[in-house]
Amino acid sequence: MTEHSLSSHSRDLSRETVLYALAMVFSGMVQVAFLPFISRYLTADAAGELGILRILAEGIAGIVVLGLPTALIRAWHRTSQHRSVLLRGISFPLVPTLLMIAAVLLLQGFLKSFLKLQHPDYLIHAILLGTGIAYVQIALSFPRAEGLAVRYLILQLIRGVMALGLLALLLYSRVLDTIPSFLTARWVPSFLIAFTAVIMMWRKTADSKKSRGPDGLTKEILGFSLPLIPVTLSMIVLSSADMFMLRSIYPDMAESGYYEWASRACLVLMPMILGFNMAWKRFIFRKKRTGGTLAELGRAGLLFMMVVNWGSLILAMSSPWIVPLVGGEQFLPAVRVLPTLAGAVALYGLFLISQTGCLLTGQTRFIAGMTLFGAMLNIGFNLRLIPVAGALGAAFATLGTNLFMALSLFWLGRKVFPISFFIVVLTVIPPIAFGPLATLSPGWRMVIVITSTLITVAVIGILRLMGTRLEGGSEDET
Repeated sequence: MTEHSLSSHSRDLSRETVLYALAMVFSGMVQVAFLPFISRYLTADAAGELGILRILAEGIAGIVVLGLPTALIRAWHRTSQHRSVLLRGISFPLVPTLLMIAAVLLLQGFLKSFLKLQHPDYLIHAILLGTGIAYVQIALSFPRAEGLAVRYLILQLIRGVMALGLLALLLYSRVLDTIPSFLTARWVPSFLIAFTAVIMMWRKTADSKKSRGPDGLTKEILGFSLPLIPVTLSMIVLSSADMFMLRSIYPDMAESGYYEWASRACLVLMPMILGFNMAWKRFIFRKKRTGGTLAELGRAGLLFMMVVNWGSLILAMSSPWIVPLVGGEQFLPAVRVLPTLAGAVALYGLFLISQTGCLLTGQTRFIAGMTLFGAMLNIGFNLRLIPVAGALGAAFATLGTNLFMALSLFWLGRKVFPISFFIVVLTVIPPIAFGPLATLSPGWRMVIVITSTLITVAVIGILRLMGTRLEGGSEDET
C-alpha cells in the first residue's frame, strides 16, 4: 500500500471517529432529555416498571443482534458481493426474533410475577423496542462498512429528534398510556431508521444484485459473530441485574424507579466515556504500529481518567441540587443513589482503560472471562445488598463490580501495560467516596469541587507539557 493510501486511510479514520462520537453524544443527550418527561408523567413505581421493560428490551436486542454488526462490517470488506451480505444481515435476525417473541409471550405470567409488573400487556412494547434496537444496529452497520459516516450521523440525528417529538406528541395527546408512550417513542423511530438505512444500502448494492454470494459466506459471518453473544449477554447482565433484582426481591417498587431515574441522569457522562472508548482502541493500536511507548499510553490513559473522575465528581456533588430541580419531590430519594452511581460510571471508564494490556496482546478471552465473572459477581452483590439497602445497595453492587473488573484486568495486563499501583489507588478512591461526600454541607461540597478542579487542571497541564494527547501524534498520520 502506498504512503498516499495510508495517509488517506488515516484521515478517513480520524474523520469517521469524530462523526461517530458526535452521533453518540447526541444519542446520549436524547436519553437524558427523556428525564424531565419521566419526572413529570411517571410515578416512581411506574418509572421502575418502565426501566425494567427497557432493560428487558435491551436483553432481547442483545440476543436478536447475534453479534452481527462487527461480522457484517468484516464480511463487507472481504467480498465484493455486498447485496449478499446485506440480505444475510436482514434475514439472520428473523429466527431469534421469532424465538424471543414466543419466549416472552410464553413466560408472560412468570415475568409479571417475578418482575412485579402492573401491566404485563406492555411486554409487547418491550419486544418491539428490543427488535427495533437490534435492527437499527444491524442496518446502520452497512453505512459504517461503506464509510458513510455523515449519513450515519444524519440518521441518528433524525432518530433522536423523532423520538423526542413523538414522545411529546403521545404524552400530550394521551393516545396511549404513559409507559407505552415512552416505549413507542423509541421503537417507532428505530424501525423507521432501520428501514431507511436498508433501502439506502439496497440501492447502493444494485451493481451486485445478480451476483451469487461467495461460498461459505453464511458460515463465515455466523462463525465470527456467534462467539460474541456470550460477551454481549454478560454486559446485559451487568447492566440489568440490579433492576431485575430490585423489582423481584425488594418490597418497595418505588426503589426501582429511583434507581432508573439516577441511571438516566448518569447518561450525561456516557457520551464522553463511550466516545473515548471508540478513539482509544484506534489510538493504542496505531501507537503500537508506529512505535509509541508504554509511558505515552499510560499518560494518555491517566489524562482520560482524570477528566472522567472530575466529570463524575461534578455530577455527584451536584446531585442534592439536580434531583429536586429536575425530579421534583417525587424522585427526591434518588439523591442518595445518584452519587454512588456516578462513582460507578467513573470506574467503568477505568475498566475501559484496564483492557489495554489484553487488547495489545490479543488476549481478548481475558476480557470476555472477566466480564462473565463480573456478571456473576454483580448478581451476588445484588443478592446481598439490595435486601439491606434497596436502590442504594444496587448502586454499591455496580460500584463494587466495576472496581473489581478494572483492577483485575489491570493485573492481568500488567506485563504489557504496567501502571503504578499508587496511581491506580489514587484514581479509584474518589469514585468510591462520592456517596459519603455528597452528604456533606453545600460549603464543603463546593470546596471539594474547587480543589478537585484545580488538581485536575494541574495534572492535565503537566501531562500536556509532557506531550500527552488523546489523539495520535503526527507520526501516526504517515
